[in-house]
Amino acid sequence: MGLPPWETSDSQLFALVTGVNSGLGYAIAARLIDEFITSPSTPSTKHLVLILCTRAPLKTRFTISRLRAHLRRQAEYSPFATKSRKNAKAQGLEYKWSDVVQRVHFIGVEVDLCNLKSVYALADKLVNGTVGSPDATTYDGLKLPHGSPGTQSYSDDVKQDRWALSQDPGSSGAQRSWGWGLSGLRIPRLDVVVLSAGIGGWLGVDWLPAVRQVLLDTVEAVTWPTFKLANTGAVLKAQSSFPDPKTGEATGSSDQKEPPLGEVFCSNIFGHYILAHELMPLLSRPASPESQASGKIIWVSSIEALAEHLSLDDMQALNSRTPYEDSKRLIDVLSLTSDLPSVKRIAAPYFDSANTVTATKSKQQANGDPLVKPKIYLTHPGVFASEIMPLNLLLVFIYKWLFLVVRWMGSPWHTIEPYKGAVAPVWLALTDVDELEDMEAHGMHKAKWGSATNTGGEERVMKTEVPGWGWDGSIDSEHDGKRRKGRKRDAVDLTKEAKEDFEILGVKIWGQMEALRREWERILGVKSTST
Repeated sequence: MGLPPWETSDSQLFALVTGVNSGLGYAIAARLIDEFITSPSTPSTKHLVLILCTRAPLKTRFTISRLRAHLRRQAEYSPFATKSRKNAKAQGLEYKWSDVVQRVHFIGVEVDLCNLKSVYALADKLVNGTVGSPDATTYDGLKLPHGSPGTQSYSDDVKQDRWALSQDPGSSGAQRSWGWGLSGLRIPRLDVVVLSAGIGGWLGVDWLPAVRQVLLDTVEAVTWPTFKLANTGAVLKAQSSFPDPKTGEATGSSDQKEPPLGEVFCSNIFGHYILAHELMPLLSRPASPESQASGKIIWVSSIEALAEHLSLDDMQALNSRTPYEDSKRLIDVLSLTSDLPSVKRIAAPYFDSANTVTATKSKQQANGDPLVKPKIYLTHPGVFASEIMPLNLLLVFIYKWLFLVVRWMGSPWHTIEPYKGAVAPVWLALTDVDELEDMEAHGMHKAKWGSATNTGGEERVMKTEVPGWGWDGSIDSEHDGKRRKGRKRDAVDLTKEAKEDFEILGVKIWGQMEALRREWERILGVKSTST
């Protein structure tokens, strides 16, 4: 088959997305495909390499099958395809949808963010090993019959499954884009990592306060609800009890005492925090006079992250009734303060490729070249009907109807559908780093970029107010009406004192997170150069 195209060309976009098997993660992957292939600013020679993270191989196969079908529809039947076909005909050419789909490649990997051994194993596989993708499958992720198109055992005597989506018999070299089983592929770099996986940790809804709040204060009730019931104090089982991903055997002493790890904290933050750190060899770039650009780490937060949702004495929210909201507030603080001078010294080991477990075999580490650290960006998807909230179909329908009502009432945050909620994360993923850095004053005025819609449901990206940080860290009481739209009723303008407190909070949080990372490196016995 020869070398994959990304081994021989820099004209590629390598994007890793976590939690892609459903909900927002899947929507981000689908929208990333759509905007990549339809954007006039994307050269027709550029390829998108999507590295899709799920928790299990079956989910990976299922997700890739759905995305292959989505790509096929976009390339052959969408308004984009109709317009492209018309333009090609006007030039006396033939539009070939197969040329479009061959620019998108799917790689499947698995990770359990609540199993730190699994996180380290994935990082090592991406940095030092090779990856691949499964054969084409049916739409529901099941294997095709032996000899089906889109599989390595292809035979032209076998009728093509309608969901295999492989090329017709006789085509040469194109089957790979439809998912013929690939293996042994090296990932040379990562341009974008979107950290979207997570759990809510909710048990249900406290219905009496819910009905009262929705009837008396509808917009605030369905934007910043206070009636969700959380599984307070939920912790993970001992990490040493998890089997080693390579050997399948448990490691560590059975009587080794481990500190508790909050379930929501580890799934939403700490697993991602370690994964991004261990991927620094792929996210960092050699410094050069021409460019100081590097990879992007995009954290997905929530509109619900408020100032009261984080306690330094309970960073993992083990004693909190709002562990999900606390985790998102923690993401806000980490992201928005990551480039501040007061934080840089504490955060420096986190961004240092040489300080990772995966760096022992890293090519960049061996060269010893000075590297530009990746940039952290913050986003949220607005409010949509999410699968992480345990509601039956009837209640989901009622919730969507309420979301539609408050959108008509003027709320910009009710995106309702995951695909619309993906507009801000995808915009961050595809916008040039230098352009984003200019917008955020090179880290001094970082923003929380939110997915929003107008009353007609047309999506757009909006800066979102963060308590203690404002819209972008600027202390200015004069804001235009558009920016104030969708603001929480009791929000207050940013003051110098509040911003100073936010920066101090950032310093303390980064310190605690780095201490926790080093502690777990020691507990798990992973080799690291960290001190």
